[in-house]
Amino acid sequence: MSCSEREFTCTLCHFRHFITPIPAAVALILDAAGRILITRRAHEPGLGLLGLPGGVIEGGETGEEACSRETLEEVGLPIPAKDFRYFRSLPNQYPFQGFVWPTLDLFYLAKIESFDGMAIDRSEVAESLLLSLNEVPLADFAFASNAEAVSLLKDSMHQDSTKFI
Repeated sequence: MSCSEREFTCTLCHFRHFITPIPAAVALILDAAGRILITRRAHEPGLGLLGLPGGVIEGGETGEEACSRETLEEVGLPIPAKDFRYFRSLPNQYPFQGFVWPTLDLFYLAKIESFDGMAIDRSEVAESLLLSLNEVPLADFAFASNAEAVSLLKDSMHQDSTKFI
């Protein structure tokens, strides 16, 4: 198999697979006190670094459905897909099995009353942090797209606190 930055080609059968971004959904969840849910990753890539609930969008899912599913799986919060609102998309890179895969991270915002009842899945999340947007240590994120989304959310909330809620 030969590989370039843009495609894999099988040298035996000449099958070509073009490397295009993989869609991922990422949840920005705020409570009534204005705190955001930040997680600490329990696995590679980025073991021990900060993240947000999210993951690859599965076949047949919308971004909102993926956010709802991933949030339930990772932190035990049952937030319906209809409660997630699109915020923005950002490119990202995800190292997996010796290759850095391009992803397109789709960020969705949800506001909930409280984080009561949260139950993290220790295979996914080592720790959960509830922080004001001003307290989030952006340099500690595993993925630049997550840090950028939190920064952009902070900026947008500062400009108009009702715009995305």
